[in-house]
Amino acid sequence: MVPVTKGWRDRILATLMAMAGVALTVFIYIHFISTLNIRHGSKLFYLAVVLVFFTGVFSFVVFGLLERQQTQLERSNEELQRSRDVLQGLWDATGVVATLPDLEAVLQRIVDVARPLFGAQYAALAVLSDDDPSKIRQFITSGMSEEERRRIGQPPTGRGLLGEVIRTKKVIRLENLREHPGSSGFPSHHPTMTNFLGLPLLYQGSVVGHLYLTNKPGQFTQQDEVMAQLFSRQAAVVISNARLYQDREAFATVEERERIGRELHDGVLQTLYGITLSLEFLLDTNQDLSQQVKSELDRITETLSLTMTDIRMYIRSLGTSPVDLLVALKDMLQRIGIYENVELEFHDKEYLSLKAEDVHDMVLTVQEAVSNSKRHGNANRIVVGWESTDWEYHLWVEDDGSGFRPEAFEDSPNHFGLQNMRRRMQRMGGSMDISSAPGEGATVQFRWPRAPL
Repeated sequence: MVPVTKGWRDRILATLMAMAGVALTVFIYIHFISTLNIRHGSKLFYLAVVLVFFTGVFSFVVFGLLERQQTQLERSNEELQRSRDVLQGLWDATGVVATLPDLEAVLQRIVDVARPLFGAQYAALAVLSDDDPSKIRQFITSGMSEEERRRIGQPPTGRGLLGEVIRTKKVIRLENLREHPGSSGFPSHHPTMTNFLGLPLLYQGSVVGHLYLTNKPGQFTQQDEVMAQLFSRQAAVVISNARLYQDREAFATVEERERIGRELHDGVLQTLYGITLSLEFLLDTNQDLSQQVKSELDRITETLSLTMTDIRMYIRSLGTSPVDLLVALKDMLQRIGIYENVELEFHDKEYLSLKAEDVHDMVLTVQEAVSNSKRHGNANRIVVGWESTDWEYHLWVEDDGSGFRPEAFEDSPNHFGLQNMRRRMQRMGGSMDISSAPGEGATVQFRWPRAPL
């Protein structure tokens, strides 16, 4: 049996009310008004009164139903906005991987993203000890000043309510954490904390950390718990990535480099690939998503694609052979599915002298540029060119797309792709120049110095 939705129930109810109003009006006229010994004009007056009465009742009910639907729509919009904020938070967390900071910076970024995302006054992230998984090795906080942290003293070690989350590996959501039997109180100078949401960060069945959120105005809701679990899964992937990069830096032997490459490929890369497929399935099967949500999902999918390119380049750089920019670009273009639409014009082979980290940055930069040409410029022809001189390298991306006004996008905080490309070139000591106008295509040029011959 097909279930009846609230919208259909409201339509049926309004229809029945209209039918009942008409039926009652006819009944009253036949059995009461028509039998009155009065003039025909007076009977019409009484009929009009009855009609006005039932019309008012019907309008009252219908407008009540409309108001209820409006309230439901507003709630749905709020949930949609909340989902969008979480997706943005996931995008920010995933973006940590591309910047490749140290592990502690990754942890700090995660709690700084999570705290405002879920409306908490304070957030913390605990990393467990390798020797004793019941003990906290690192404790990263957000929402407290350096002075507040100093006055509190030593960070928690894994007892009390925080230890309860560690022991159970389950989500704990409380209206008042002091009433929980596992709560052991706070040290002196500790801020007052009321409600609480704590959950483990699980990656491939292993706990990589624990996230704690406190003091949300009102209370943490069931929806908060669901969204926090989604966020925690992605945060666990980010932390695992950072740990893998840290391990890669810590071990220099060929065997260790090969092990890390396998873990990146079989673990992190496959996880990100699975997330990308899930987002694409969500876009394909949900035709009623708003354009804003679709744009956000597209942007997250593109970011994940950049992250996978990032990881692929690091896997390649773990090997002992030189990293070939031309081969890496062909691999990237084939993977994102636009190899046939891009022409590669390389005028010399000096790209073979590039360092692995420079190849990595340029592959990501070219991927950003050609994706913009295809996605936003609707280009039919894209050219990636290369040449060099005795003093600099020169790489460019040229397209025949719709073009744009570069000055309108230069300082916009919403155009992360252009910002990322410019930051990479600045890191390499180079520059980025954009030439474009509406209807005239676009050319993005990258120049950076080479070591003296």
